[in-house]
Amino acid sequence: MTTTALTNIASLVTNDPSLGDGTPIGLIQNAAVVIDGDRIAWVGESSKAPATDNALDAGGRAAVPGFVDSHSHLVFAGDRTQEFNARMSGRAYSAGGIRTTVAATRAATDAELGANVARYLAEALRQGTTTQETKSGYGLTVHDEARALRIAREQTEETTYLGAHIVPPDPAYATDPAAYVALVTGEMLDACAPHARWIDVFCEQGAFDGDQARAILTAGRAKGLHPRVHANQLSYGPGVQLAVELDAASADHCTHLTDADVDALAHGGTVATLLPGAEFSTRAAWPDARRLLDAGAT
Repeated sequence: MTTTALTNIASLVTNDPSLGDGTPIGLIQNAAVVIDGDRIAWVGESSKAPATDNALDAGGRAAVPGFVDSHSHLVFAGDRTQEFNARMSGRAYSAGGIRTTVAATRAATDAELGANVARYLAEALRQGTTTQETKSGYGLTVHDEARALRIAREQTEETTYLGAHIVPPDPAYATDPAAYVALVTGEMLDACAPHARWIDVFCEQGAFDGDQARAILTAGRAKGLHPRVHANQLSYGPGVQLAVELDAASADHCTHLTDADVDALAHGGTVATLLPGAEFSTRAAWPDARRLLDAGAT
């Protein structure tokens, strides 16, 4: 394969403490990176770089690993700009929320949804995100959840089945949420699992309680999907504890945490993923990152 050296890097962040200055970010000054095909073959000081077929001059810029976005909802149609503008200006508004986007997503074609995902991924890559997770969750039917994941999987390997976003407003489930949980853990899971790596649930008042969330995540894990949890975003609840109990990859949001929640995250293997953009856009309380860091949570 052809080798290429990226030279004249003023500061290179490697995230390897054994390299460079020995700090957690593994900072190397006056650095070079050697790429062999699609792999990084060598990093170190420019003066020690091995010979390569080609060379690119970084012009004294910094170089950092690509960003990883571990929580996004890219497969959707429509927007909520009117709701957002009203909220930001303090005016009264009718909050259609998730249901508004569900209706628009169901009405969109595969081509429209695919074009949206491609556009969002291109913009993320332009700004440095090289690994992008994305979820379903705006279809909430067997057909629409499966097609959302199929469309997403065409463009990223990190896809998450979120049939348990909310109980949809469909008459069949409005008064019988248990029937929707049965669908999510049965026919919908069977249709979606081939297109997903992860399974997620919105464990929150007005969405799914702890027992429902446990049933959904356990069913997904039996199909080979790794758990994640939308946890404790809007209120205190069982989401974080459930995530740690099931050894979920992440508990996402973590805005309302008890001392027991913080302790569980600090002593478990579940990552606390904070999403302050959600709080900014809803004018809600911010998650307390410092409290989690001081406790030793990741």
